[in-house]
Amino acid sequence: MKNIKKQKCIFDFDPGADDSVALTLSLYDEVLDIKLITTVCGNLSLDKVTRNALHLLEKFNRTDIPLAKGAKKAMFRISPDATFIHQNEGMGGYIPPKEVQTKPISDDAVEIMYETIKIYKKDIIIFVLGPHTNLGHLITRHPDVVDMINHIYCEGCAPFGLKSEGNWVEYISFNVSSDPEAFQIVLNSGIPITIIPSRMGRELANFTEEEVGFIKTINDVGKFVNEIYSGYWEPNYPDRRIATNDTCACMIMRFPKLFKTKKAFISVDTDKAPGKTNITFNKKGNVCYAYKVNKKQMHKIFYEGIKKLDRFKFY
Repeated sequence: MKNIKKQKCIFDFDPGADDSVALTLSLYDEVLDIKLITTVCGNLSLDKVTRNALHLLEKFNRTDIPLAKGAKKAMFRISPDATFIHQNEGMGGYIPPKEVQTKPISDDAVEIMYETIKIYKKDIIIFVLGPHTNLGHLITRHPDVVDMINHIYCEGCAPFGLKSEGNWVEYISFNVSSDPEAFQIVLNSGIPITIIPSRMGRELANFTEEEVGFIKTINDVGKFVNEIYSGYWEPNYPDRRIATNDTCACMIMRFPKLFKTKKAFISVDTDKAPGKTNITFNKKGNVCYAYKVNKKQMHKIFYEGIKKLDRFKFY
């Protein structure tokens, strides 16, 4: 068996139902070497998302990974939350314990990110699965970091619009609109960025109700994922579906051939319609924008990832 080159990475996120599933599939991925996890206020309060992340590390025996609490609010505005879809405790239909035994490290998240990136400069990537607040502070406080990060993979933006009914506003996606100023800082930084737009997870790579039922049959981790998904149905669609936005942001790094991308310039409104993103496709663009996915193959890899976690028995 040939040696597999490990990719050093940082997870910066706000779990969150889909964030939790994305991390679950990544904790024992044979390629990913997770050096640090940082949490940020987003889907829920900082305390709750931190509790959820620590619970996942305990549940899957990965408390060896350091975790630091990040920003409690957006850089310049009041932070919304997304309990309307992630539920009160943030993990959909799964109810995590009120308290966990593992504690976050005492270091400031931005500073420990900076120190970690310096150690592995040019050879570390960051998965940004929530608002970009921690990255915004990092780049502002330590501008030299932009030349040390290999790549950012993130979820967010809806340059072609979303359904305007219910809780969703056309052209607005949660991770970007929660802190558009931070997203603007990241966009303008020059760090290579690959973006999974909101439409990807909701309409191109989503799970149907039947597929969610199949996940439950794989093993106990499948039952756990199914339990999360049971309280995470996407609103404003005529069918019952599960969005896979954050999972896609990890998969596009791991399995790039599953996706089709185009270089583009993306900008974000921070004034009249905060969070609205605009896109112009151009080979010299500031992002790599994912617009298509092999859904069948992506789902197959997802199921195989859960199957690899057979050793965990929860039920």
